[in-house]
Amino acid sequence: MSIRSFTQRSLIGAAALAAALTSGFAANAQDVIKIAVGAPLTGALAKQGQEVANAVQLAVDEWNAKGGVLGKKIELVPADDGGNPQVGVAAGEKVAADPAILGTVWGITSSTCLPVSEILDRSNIVMITPGCSNPKVTDRGLKTVHRLCARDDFQAPAGVIFSVNDLKAKNIAIIDDGTAGPRGQGDEAEKQAKAMGAKVTRFVIRAGDKDFRAILGTIPKDTDVIYASIWAPEAALIAKQLPDVGLKVKMVGPDGLYEPVDYVQASGGAAEGNYVTFFVPDMKKIPSASAFVSTFEGKYGPISSYGPLAYEAANILLDSIKRAGKADRAAVSAAVRKTDGFKGILGMPISFDAKGDVAKQSLSVYQVKGTGFELVKTISNAK
Repeated sequence: MSIRSFTQRSLIGAAALAAALTSGFAANAQDVIKIAVGAPLTGALAKQGQEVANAVQLAVDEWNAKGGVLGKKIELVPADDGGNPQVGVAAGEKVAADPAILGTVWGITSSTCLPVSEILDRSNIVMITPGCSNPKVTDRGLKTVHRLCARDDFQAPAGVIFSVNDLKAKNIAIIDDGTAGPRGQGDEAEKQAKAMGAKVTRFVIRAGDKDFRAILGTIPKDTDVIYASIWAPEAALIAKQLPDVGLKVKMVGPDGLYEPVDYVQASGGAAEGNYVTFFVPDMKKIPSASAFVSTFEGKYGPISSYGPLAYEAANILLDSIKRAGKADRAAVSAAVRKTDGFKGILGMPISFDAKGDVAKQSLSVYQVKGTGFELVKTISNAK
């Protein structure tokens, strides 16, 4: 056999092998449907992010135990956004590059959700976010973006209305950390406070700092309430440091403070009596959530933040894939937007409006009691 003939046959054989392998990989890929979960799995917000990932994994496990979706096994792809826009963009690009991924449950930080959603939208990958509350997330008109949590232009005003009407606050200091979500919440809180005739002062801290006394010392002494539009780790430190600057004042904060370990326990008792708004009522008091609570806590420990919303989002996504009837990103995205009256664990039917927001938003006010939170009231935008 000539060298040329041998080489030709070798090349043909290699090509055939490559084709066989490629065909095998394609077949395997067709046997699996992937969804991604994006959250800060590392960093300061890792506790909340890991709860999101665990809740989505639980939903996937339950669907797989029943045969998966479209007759295929579901595989969960974790995407660590670190709560950081740059890290999130890299994670989003990696997800978009995987053709087997049909949808995502993504985000608790709006500063990350905003750029990531642009990347996913260009690839027709639907996003359902359990915690990105900045209005811009859905106001941009992206057809693939959906949100289960209440918007900041509902949540922040609700916190201020509670402060003025229930706590009789006339002077409100607003603190944010300068990032998209907290700053947006602070802006909405300021608008509402001024509309109600309250006096407002604004302050900005830097996330990750440990000593805020220089800033806290400039807060007027006649302040009745601090609206803390920040995350739990910084809120815990501020609660501890307020007495050092001669301030004895209640703090009211949005969802970022709803964390019994990173806020309540980390404050060493200093957060006692403070108030927090969060996106869901007490899960242990909702009959439809009892199985979820029992199973989740049996596997992963106590529910503390965004887990119920992430679990609901995952089930809506998988139900939408089933309704779409095919492994097609555009079809899945369209099916998610058409979600109407989905009954899951949140105690209320879920439907999305034209922007991708939940048509009827719900918000609960909690007070810090002991090592956790006690429900005070639940309110709705009654859309």
